Amino acid sequence: MVDQKTGVLGLIGYPLEHSLSPRLHNQAIVELGLNFVYLSFPLKPEQLEDGIRAIRALGLRGVNVTIPYKERVLPYLDQLDPLAAKLGAVNTIVNNHGLLTGYNTDINGFCRMLEEDGGFRIRGKRALLLGAGGAARAVAFALCQQGIAALTIINRTADKARHLQKTLHGYYPGVRLATAKLSRPELTAWSDPLDLIVDTTPIGMAPQLEVEPVIPLEVIRQAHLVVDLVYNPPETSLLRAAAQVGVQGLNGMGMLLYQGIEAFKLWTGQEPELNSWRELVKSV
Repeated sequence: MVDQKTGVLGLIGYPLEHSLSPRLHNQAIVELGLNFVYLSFPLKPEQLEDGIRAIRALGLRGVNVTIPYKERVLPYLDQLDPLAAKLGAVNTIVNNHGLLTGYNTDINGFCRMLEEDGGFRIRGKRALLLGAGGAARAVAFALCQQGIAALTIINRTADKARHLQKTLHGYYPGVRLATAKLSRPELTAWSDPLDLIVDTTPIGMAPQLEVEPVIPLEVIRQAHLVVDLVYNPPETSLLRAAAQVGVQGLNGMGMLLYQGIEAFKLWTGQEPELNSWRELVKSV
């Protein structure tokens, strides 16, 4: 029951109609018997600064931050968690008596998905990363933070991949970093040893379900695990290709759930029931 002591959590971004976060967090609130409510706050770009001020003014406990504001919110926060500061992006804000701290739970969410859902240990491995946008940055920092030995970043715009490479090298000089242009001819000629492929691009996302994966089967065969951060549909063309050659595949749903759990813990100190969230997602 909502009353004067009910804590308010929420999600800011634009648009927000597609988000599962309100359903997931409100279910956890009910199951854990907490006096909170989680709401959506769609903010247009010109409303962002006022929206962040409202977190303080209205006493919200915290919010998730989604596209397109993960980087744009930084100037309006009081402090950043060290990982969020390295990444330069925030997906969770915690309000401690008017002090706003930015976190990025995508990093831990991705690592937890690899380890718990994929049985994959990052340290010492070699990875191929498709994309150089916000999601790719989070994945790249996660892999480097956990001791990946070698990481190649492939992107349609080579300059963007090189910029990410340079940023990573400044923090993780011990990681062997390389870049390449995202093209089938270059990937078909791929010959370096490989353990992990992570696709952070929207290729294969609904409604473009039958788009051919950019990664050739010859490259997929070299990996022990293939991850596609798209989770609608649950099995993309890349994951179907991985299954075709007997390589384990994961979609991005695990990352969504684990990063949400990390955020919920930051706000409330309690952890949602993972299996309950998985069942909710299946029913949507």
